[in-house]
Amino acid sequence: MKKATLLITAIMIILSASAQTQQGYVKTKGRMVNGQHVPGQGLKGASVSIKGRTAVLVQSDDGAFSFPIPEAQFRVDSVRKKGYQLVDMDALSKTYKHSANPIYLVMETPEQQLQDQLAAERKIRRTLTRQLHQREDEIEALKEQQKISEEEYRQALQKLYEETDQNEQLVKDMVERYSTIDYDQLNEFDQKISELILNGELTKADSMLRSKGDINQRAKAYQKHKAINAKEKEELSQRQEQLEQSELLAQKELEDLANDCYRKFEIFKMQHENDSAAYYIELRAGLDTTNYIWLEELGDFTKEYIGDFTKSMEYYDKVLVILKLQHGENHPDLGRIYNSIGGVYAFQCDYESALEHINKSLTICLSKFEEIHPDVAMIYNNLGFVYANQGNFGKAFELFKKALNIQEIILDKNHPDIALSYNNIGFIHSNLGEYEKALDYHNKALDIRKLVYGENHPDVAQSYTNIGSVYYQQDNLDKAKEYLTKALTIRQSILGKNHLTIAQSYNDIAVICSNQGDYNRALEYYNKSIDIIRLVFGENHPETAYCYNNIAAFFSKLNNYDKAIEYSNNALSTFLVYFGENHPSVANVYYSMGDIYYDMGNYNMALEYRLKCLPILQSIYGEKHLYVEALHTNIVYTYLKLENYQSALEYANKVLTLRESIYGKEDERTKNAKEKLSEIQSKLKEQENQPNE
Repeated sequence: MKKATLLITAIMIILSASAQTQQGYVKTKGRMVNGQHVPGQGLKGASVSIKGRTAVLVQSDDGAFSFPIPEAQFRVDSVRKKGYQLVDMDALSKTYKHSANPIYLVMETPEQQLQDQLAAERKIRRTLTRQLHQREDEIEALKEQQKISEEEYRQALQKLYEETDQNEQLVKDMVERYSTIDYDQLNEFDQKISELILNGELTKADSMLRSKGDINQRAKAYQKHKAINAKEKEELSQRQEQLEQSELLAQKELEDLANDCYRKFEIFKMQHENDSAAYYIELRAGLDTTNYIWLEELGDFTKEYIGDFTKSMEYYDKVLVILKLQHGENHPDLGRIYNSIGGVYAFQCDYESALEHINKSLTICLSKFEEIHPDVAMIYNNLGFVYANQGNFGKAFELFKKALNIQEIILDKNHPDIALSYNNIGFIHSNLGEYEKALDYHNKALDIRKLVYGENHPDVAQSYTNIGSVYYQQDNLDKAKEYLTKALTIRQSILGKNHLTIAQSYNDIAVICSNQGDYNRALEYYNKSIDIIRLVFGENHPETAYCYNNIAAFFSKLNNYDKAIEYSNNALSTFLVYFGENHPSVANVYYSMGDIYYDMGNYNMALEYRLKCLPILQSIYGEKHLYVEALHTNIVYTYLKLENYQSALEYANKVLTLRESIYGKEDERTKNAKEKLSEIQSKLKEQENQPNE
């Protein structure tokens, strides 16, 4: 409930009093039931621990408590009551200012909180589904009335399905907000608007906001008011008391205006009108350029929904400057921003910068909490993802296990976050070839997800996909196809026919069919996958390029090398435009094209692409990596085909060095490298001893 607590904090700053006792309440959430406000209940018997003080026991039936405050600021260390959990964990990370207003610490049972989350998710998903069907009907009607051309019809549907692709992140964001709102802390107007938005009555919500007047005019009025205040402060010092009253009014205007800007933002976001949503959240951030939380939320939205990583990084950098100026180098919120910046760097494959910033986040988080804390577990998971992307599966595994150990202490054994950690650990075991362990962890994740969500849920489908992938790696194609088909069936039943994860399922099943020799069925599924990807993203997009690369591999397997090269070049041109030369996706295409030309017997072209691939892999993963060793081995065999034994010997020595460092000197793979090296040395000696013609 980040937005609501921000406004409460602002009020406390303004109304700070000189009393020595701070009042507060521990309570359950207030709710809206059938349009009526049902207040929350006090939690007698709860324990509130304030930093530097002994815990306060709540003894009042209404949940009221109080404690003396020797300083102007204080922090809440913990809030405990058996069978309950704190709804807003941000309450433990912020600094409160002593105020005549009470602080509210909201708790719920895990079961009630989960029920609230599921209820909110159900309403939001129904709204989005209803909107999708309504807009599809509108487009169909325009076509039937011949008000739009066939091309405009296709473009309109494509845009619509592009928007629906963002629903999962949208649902997650909205569920997080609306399952944590304490309606007791909202006025009647905001209670009504929140209920309307949650129930999908967006037109009514917007109408209520319009009843306050045009929001742009109000924003201009606020800016004008702010300018008048500044002028009066400079020129009329004798009106200090009047000025203070005016500033108080301006602050209230700001709170109200900012809140309404956010409501407009939510309305447009739910309608997938992201440019308009961005306008209102950017408008809010411009109202108070010192409010780093608003600026951070603008950066998050720009990253998640607009996809402009350069701009989101600019916003995060501004947040860092403001935070350091306001609070110094070690404020807890800095850790969150460093983590967000690390995520952007990881997406851009700048793993060193990603690790640098996420480790800064970890340092701050550990200084703020003990290690046994959900935020610490989250950071360990994020670090693990970066190391996994680098191919350092040992380090990734260590971090994923750390995260799981923390979660098992503080979370219920069937919590979805634990399922996610099982999923991550299963992924590592799969990449290390430890398939039975991978299956064990993926099945544990599946059991939790089915218990929490039931059979028909995207996370359950993802677990089926993960299990199918492991069976594929074990060459158990029948089992792999069985689980991948289960995933496809679930996704088709809940996500509609043009969702991206359905395209993923089609692609996965196509790979299985290809390996089973069912090439016609494989091509059918590949085409189904690419049709969805093109519809959602268009022709020139990385997701489309990934599909082209998969189809290239399929045609290569059929020895249709011309088609394979055609699709590989299509993928390569898109990757180069989006990512530049030094990116794993570009390296992957170079690697594949080297294999295609090698299979064709065109060893010069094979060598060209393999040598192009090598420096990219080395720059991304480092010298001592499995991918780098495999490519060196391929280069050795290419030089042997060209009878260039001197170059083959050079790379064979590199292969031997790499295998010794990766596998050890006694490993069978290292011994094979020594044998190949001796064989090449013999061929080179024979070549040198041949008389010149």
